[in-house]
Amino acid sequence: MQRILIDNYLIETPISKIIELLRISLTNGKLKDVQDKPDDIVVSCPFHSGGHEEHGSCFIRKKDGVFHCFGCGEKGSFLKFVAECFDAPESYAKAWLLKNFGGELIAKNLFMGEPIVLNRNKGIKKHLDESILDQYQTWNPYLAKRKLSREICELFKVRYDPKYRQVIFPAYDMNGNLVMLAKRSIDVKSFYLDKDVEKPVYCLDYVMKNNIKTVLITEGPFDCLTGWEYGFPTIATFGKISDYQIEQINKSCINIIYAAFDNDAAGRSFLETLKRKLTKRIIIIETKFPAWRKDLNDLTKEELQEIIKNARNS
Repeated sequence: MQRILIDNYLIETPISKIIELLRISLTNGKLKDVQDKPDDIVVSCPFHSGGHEEHGSCFIRKKDGVFHCFGCGEKGSFLKFVAECFDAPESYAKAWLLKNFGGELIAKNLFMGEPIVLNRNKGIKKHLDESILDQYQTWNPYLAKRKLSREICELFKVRYDPKYRQVIFPAYDMNGNLVMLAKRSIDVKSFYLDKDVEKPVYCLDYVMKNNIKTVLITEGPFDCLTGWEYGFPTIATFGKISDYQIEQINKSCINIIYAAFDNDAAGRSFLETLKRKLTKRIIIIETKFPAWRKDLNDLTKEELQEIIKNARNS
């Protein structure tokens, strides 16, 4: 019987399935070679040869996840192995494993040393540990190019990953639990979102904490944080607005929303979804960008002030 314990959670998902998801989640080229054997998973070692060993020499026991590399001699727990694959601390690996595979909360029988199931798939919080942010830089000059100050980036805990050249936007649920890291490449206009997590409404946690009644709503986090830079409380949807996000907004303290989606067909579609599904108690005010401005991040502070003024008076 497989027994992988992570903070008293017993993970029963087969090692082979965990390795399969781990492999496709990596962007650093590790785990090139994976072989499924009767008692072990044999993989290319993430610890030596820069993690780019061609042929597997690292054996992972299926029964408990303990690994041993016969090439470099490295060995240890499955948690240590996963952390090395991500080039991240064990706190990150722990959060990734519990988020994706859950587990049974157990306690040790002090006399027999056997696991006792306390509850099955209940109360398992699929939240990320804040320490996951410690592996990233707190500032990069690129952020200034996107009109963001150090103060705003510190307020919303924006980070930068120099290895993959990505801006990291920590995303919290409306209760302030870290649930997702949205990653945006600075080289190409691409966002990377965790597909296994319901997208939260970016910055809604801060709005709730401060009981803010009037906000702007945008699509992307850069637009959102630009709004805050200019003095307007703003939330964002990470693209297409979902029913889950609508539900969170409906439950929030917000009374008035200025719709500031992108100035294109998709943005107009998102606005129609908002108008159709949002509770009647929340007033939606449409804004109109100049034809030559695509999104809020393109605007100057004075332009945004004028747009808000015109929207109020229309």
